Amino acid sequence: MATYSLANERLRALEDIEREIGAILQNAGTVILELSKEKTNERLLDRQAAAFTASVQHVEAELSAQIRYLTQVCVFGTSYATRPAHCLSLSLQE
Repeated sequence: MATYSLANERLRALEDIEREIGAILQNAGTVILELSKEKTNERLLDRQAAAFTASVQHVEAELSAQIRYLTQVCVFGTSYATRPAHCLSLSLQE
């Protein structure tokens, strides 16, 4: 049962990352829209740029954590003979 809750937790984390990527795209769209105006609002641009940067850094950290977890599961969690195909492809990429 604990395996399912861990898997659900991992899926929820990926869903959160997906939502944050949506927010990143929305921030980028807001900045592009503002830059297309004849007179731009500098404070809005600064806020959106800061939010964009913070979100990208957060997504990068979370995705790195997910990749580290998958690497650990693939390397330490199973024997080489029984590794799933996605684990083998991860090890081939390294």
